[in-house]
Amino acid sequence: MISMRRPVLGLDVGSAETRAVIADMQLADDGSETVQILGVGVAQSEGLSGPTVTNLEAATKSMRAAIRQAELMADREVEDAYIGVSGAHVDISRSTGVVAIDGVEVVAADLARVEAVGRAIPIQPDTELIHALCQEYVVDGRRGIRDPVGMTATRLESEVCIVTARSDACRVLRSAVDRAGYRPAEVVLDSLASALAVLTEQEREAGAALIEIGAASTDLVVFDAGKIRHLRSVPWGSNSITRDIARGLGVPEEEALRLKEEYGAALKRSVDPHDKLEVSGPTVRAGRRVGRELLAHIIEQRLDEILGIIYDDLEDLNLRDNLGAGVVLTGGGASLPATVELARAVFNLPVRLGEPGVRLGGLVDAVRRPKYAAGVGLALYGSMRGRRTRLGGFGRVAGRLGDWLRDFF
Repeated sequence: MISMRRPVLGLDVGSAETRAVIADMQLADDGSETVQILGVGVAQSEGLSGPTVTNLEAATKSMRAAIRQAELMADREVEDAYIGVSGAHVDISRSTGVVAIDGVEVVAADLARVEAVGRAIPIQPDTELIHALCQEYVVDGRRGIRDPVGMTATRLESEVCIVTARSDACRVLRSAVDRAGYRPAEVVLDSLASALAVLTEQEREAGAALIEIGAASTDLVVFDAGKIRHLRSVPWGSNSITRDIARGLGVPEEEALRLKEEYGAALKRSVDPHDKLEVSGPTVRAGRRVGRELLAHIIEQRLDEILGIIYDDLEDLNLRDNLGAGVVLTGGGASLPATVELARAVFNLPVRLGEPGVRLGGLVDAVRRPKYAAGVGLALYGSMRGRRTRLGGFGRVAGRLGDWLRDFF
């Protein structure tokens, strides 16, 4: 295979870990294109409180460590970083663009005009536009049109999904990446990047809820008929579970995290009621034995609460009945045993675990875990962004990733 450009970096800055994924668009002998995973790096996140950078120097150090690790694995250096952003400050709204066509065939320039009109909306002074996604076109009143090029029309409309984020949150992420020695190419919504990595086009068309359980928050994005219908961020994630374990068992948070990762489960009934765990006591020699069932009970209570909030959100907006493809769980917090089973009980819908890997080549096994969904999606996004910039269009790989990817551009 021949590399088509410099590799790009997807940088997922989480409150627990910073993950770097390096990918490269490569051309095979038969002319087909594929995204190759070249390197992966992980560093403990420092200088963050939830999704907010509170210590720029510490955050920069974590980013640099993760990126350098990925570069060593890839044996390649990168320049451009596509950075994920998430949190309650991210907002979604709708806009409509309208232009006259004068009864002639719609051409690509008309699409650019109508999308530009849809993007031209006022936003709050403390926010910035990070995505303007054209979800469908309306040609002379006919809705649901994905590609109107070649149609004769007098009026062309675009339905645009506007995604904004707090300016200072985006600015400090760019600053940290720049200080680490890399070029901040673009800020991308984490949950959309994750959807790119783990959802199929069929799932987006049938209706799917992607739930990303991170350390500090749980993010939701809902697709229906290929459109983004809803975004939501719940300010509790796997760190909340760890704190609950620490309080419930009376142990330090470091030990609570170890117990969760080694022995945790999302359903009490999924563990052997006779299993016992050794936990610390008030002194070195005063260790205790507690039932593994108690650990699972604590996890189940908090995770059930988080998923219940999302369930209520879907019900309130009348979205749950439109989820023909069900729920896809991803993020580091989705890896606990029995999490899928708990989610099935909460939503009464099909549920699967979302792991990146489909449509990828290279070091796929290194990223085939839910916690890498956002990082892989960011690298995919960056690879396709570079492909679009270089050739002004999309190759065969874009078709495999799905037409919805065009909306990012």
